[in-house]
Amino acid sequence: MTRYLAGTLLSLFALIAGSTSSAQVPRSRHVYIVAEENRSYERIVGSPSMPYLNNLLTKGAVATQFYANQHGSLENYFYVTAGQKITDDNSTTLTFNVDNIERHLLTNGMTFKSYAQSLPYPGFTGLYSGAYMKRHAPLIYFTDMANSSLALNHVSTTVMAKDIANGTLPNFAFITPDGDHDMHNCPTTLSTCLQIADTWLKDNIGPLLATPPFQPGGDGLLIIWADEADLGTDNRCSATVLNGCGGRILVAMIGPQVRPGYKSVTTYHQPSVLRTMLEALGTTTNFPAAAATSPDMAEFFKASGSVTVFSPTNNAVSASPVHAVASASAANPITAMRIYVDNQAAYTIQANHLDAYLPIARGTHVLVFQAWDSKGNVFKTARTISVQ
Repeated sequence: MTRYLAGTLLSLFALIAGSTSSAQVPRSRHVYIVAEENRSYERIVGSPSMPYLNNLLTKGAVATQFYANQHGSLENYFYVTAGQKITDDNSTTLTFNVDNIERHLLTNGMTFKSYAQSLPYPGFTGLYSGAYMKRHAPLIYFTDMANSSLALNHVSTTVMAKDIANGTLPNFAFITPDGDHDMHNCPTTLSTCLQIADTWLKDNIGPLLATPPFQPGGDGLLIIWADEADLGTDNRCSATVLNGCGGRILVAMIGPQVRPGYKSVTTYHQPSVLRTMLEALGTTTNFPAAAATSPDMAEFFKASGSVTVFSPTNNAVSASPVHAVASASAANPITAMRIYVDNQAAYTIQANHLDAYLPIARGTHVLVFQAWDSKGNVFKTARTISVQ
């Protein structure tokens, strides 16, 4: 019976291997984006002036071919929260009734805040306060927040520190260092500017990454995002189109579900960040503006998969041969399954299901059911049994 089943499953495997399967953005209830300013990818990645950030990048996934849609602060902040430019007026005092990330968060039952350094008080709508610039804090421009009590969720980063300490962080936050700490204002040398930004990230993002959602098994997702590249000199749209856009920028993702050390070579633009955040937070259809047709960044996340063991049950008492039945599933096609008995390979099949009888000596043994997908990802489940 086992031999017949194996042959049947090999035929099924041929069909599975010939089909296509795409990764998915994993769901999260803890998504945060922190903004940096006006520096090209090459200025930041590998810079000795930013040791903390570059150490983070080794632990997360980095987009090596990400390009801002255009130059202009507010324009890019709108692209990443509403999927469209909306206005070129960086000094506007208007609010905008357009589809945006806030609207989807409310629909999905998610909470959100805007954390902005140097904000003088909650709900402040002025264009400037010290080094704070409203155009770097996009959430307060949308009517969903600005025309309701949610305006009081536009707060200082000192509140973020308290929310981290108290375990009261929202599901989503847009985090904005002020102009003196986000590489926007460089009163002396560029290296000093980068050092100041790096220290701010260490002092403010470090505690965020120490919270439970960012520990193993958590669902935390941090996006490090630069709005545009070097002004006046970097107008790249892609690796081959050198003019017409906002230049090559840093976009990286950090979190337990992110592929550590991964470097993407896919060309992306701002609306892909919006789509990815929304998919993580539960939106599946009707994405805002250009996010509806932009690709998500699912490649940045670990492949999801599992091995389900139907027999034997854990701590089972069995006679030999032991009946072993298991199935595996993943975002990518399963290419093979194997059973290890006390770390020794005992059975292998090129399929996503196995059904085998294993001769095992008397005593207590550990069986590990392992599966591989077409990308080389490994999934496993263990069972401890006693053979009499």
